[in-house]
Amino acid sequence: MKKILIIGLALLGFYACEGGDDYLVDGGLSQQEVGMSTVDFFRSHSQLDTLALIIERAGMEDVFNGQNTVFAPNNMAIQNYVNKRLTDVRETDPTAEFTVNDIEIDTLMKYLGGYVFDESIKRENMVKEQGVIYTAVNGEERRISLEPSGDYGNQLESKPEYVYYTAMVGADWDEWNATVNNSDERDKKTVVKTSNLISTNGVIHVLQGGHTLFNYERD
Repeated sequence: MKKILIIGLALLGFYACEGGDDYLVDGGLSQQEVGMSTVDFFRSHSQLDTLALIIERAGMEDVFNGQNTVFAPNNMAIQNYVNKRLTDVRETDPTAEFTVNDIEIDTLMKYLGGYVFDESIKRENMVKEQGVIYTAVNGEERRISLEPSGDYGNQLESKPEYVYYTAMVGADWDEWNATVNNSDERDKKTVVKTSNLISTNGVIHVLQGGHTLFNYERD
C-alpha cells in the first residue's frame, strides 16, 4: 500500500508540473538553475511578472539582484493585497478603484525588502522544525523553517518536509509549532511552493499563492 501511495504522489507531482501550474509544493525541480538574474527570472515567468513590475516601480532591481536569497510572492499574492486594499478604499467611495499601479512607492520601498536576505539560505542548510530567525534587508525579522508534514498520517515511512516563511505578529514570536495561518493573533506562516531555484546571483524560493503581499490584513 505504501508503494502504491508513493507512486501515486509522484504521478500527481508530474501532472501538476505538466499542467498550467509550473510549480510543485517543495516537490523537487526539473531544472534548478534558471540561467538568468533573479529579476529577469521574475520577468520571464507568468506567475511572477507582476513582482518584477513592482520591484521596478520601487527602484529595487539592484537589491533583488544582489548576492542574496529571495522569498518571492507570486502574482496571486500581489492580487490578494490589491483586493484587500480595494475593499478598504470602497468603504468610503463605492466607485473607487485600486490596482497594482496604485500601490504607493513608499510602501513598496519599505516592505519589499522583507522578502530579501543578504545571505544564502538553501533548503539543505535550513534548521528543521523551529527554524532560524533571520533579519531581512529592511530590518524586519522572518522565521525560516523546514517542517515535516502530517498530511499523510502514518502512510509514509518518511514524512515530506516543507519550507515555511513566517512573519511575526505582535511584539514576540509564537512558538513555532503553535503558528496558525487563519488567526489574526498568530504569526503569519506561508509554505514555500518551490524551493532552491538558483539564479545567476542568488537563491529563489517561491511562496504559495495563499500568501498576501506584505502580510497585509484589513483593520
